[in-house]
Amino acid sequence: MFDRSVERDPRPAAPPSRDNYRMRNGHRREYAAERERGSVSFLERCSAGLTDIGVHGTVSYRDLAEARFGGHPYTTRRAVNAWIRDGIVSETCATGPRGNPFKVLSLTRKGVAEVRQLATERGMDPGQEIRFSRARPGEAAHDTAIYRACRKEREQLEAQGATVRRIRLDTELKSTVARASEAARRKEGKRAADAERHRIAHELGLPVDAAGRVLYPDAQIEYADSEGRSGRVNIEAVSGNYRERSVRAKAAAGFRLHANGPAAAKLIRRLGLGSGDRSWLKGPADRDPAAVEL
Repeated sequence: MFDRSVERDPRPAAPPSRDNYRMRNGHRREYAAERERGSVSFLERCSAGLTDIGVHGTVSYRDLAEARFGGHPYTTRRAVNAWIRDGIVSETCATGPRGNPFKVLSLTRKGVAEVRQLATERGMDPGQEIRFSRARPGEAAHDTAIYRACRKEREQLEAQGATVRRIRLDTELKSTVARASEAARRKEGKRAADAERHRIAHELGLPVDAAGRVLYPDAQIEYADSEGRSGRVNIEAVSGNYRERSVRAKAAAGFRLHANGPAAAKLIRRLGLGSGDRSWLKGPADRDPAAVEL
């Protein structure tokens, strides 16, 4: 019974399957997310996320997840862990205005050179500043709100067929104007310094008030529209502790105001500068603390 030889199966062999299903190489939520998101690859999302961190200096973990990874936790964590392991990104904890903790991402010094090349490959202006920025716990809530404001403006521009070429933050704008003004002062004195400051401000699309002071936005987006014409948008992420006079001046200068939280939205409405609802930047500090991190 047990020593009998095995006979050959007379049935024909099954033909090879024509369904070329890809094997899952990660968590089931990541696999499902990739199918939902369509043609944008994981590497492309990582490239866009790294460029965002480099351009803005400090980006909330949660904001980056929503902007570049479809809000999916496993995919975001996979990317961030790889960046940290490669030594190009650091992750720290900050506290929002309501005392809620949230994580922020920034480049390391090693990451700056890599992301600078990446930004150029992605079509950003070669002069785009890529920042090494130490997270400032006291400023993190406002710094990350600037990223959300720029994201809103970028989405509107891209919907109109425009291409974003460069983003300047206030620190870069102030530094550019100050260097030119100081060089003129050393050569020809204060009057020349004032004239040079106003000239550079005009070149950068920055308004000058009646007292001769340059008004700086939180960020400035340079873009090319669908017909190749260049343009700029000055952006301000308004916090609830802003002074009314400052908000009015920036609105009068043509800045796009985005309310960083309900208090700022209320301030903008009270000043008659908009409803405040369209631009309410609901960031990590506005969420339930238990749901802040992915």
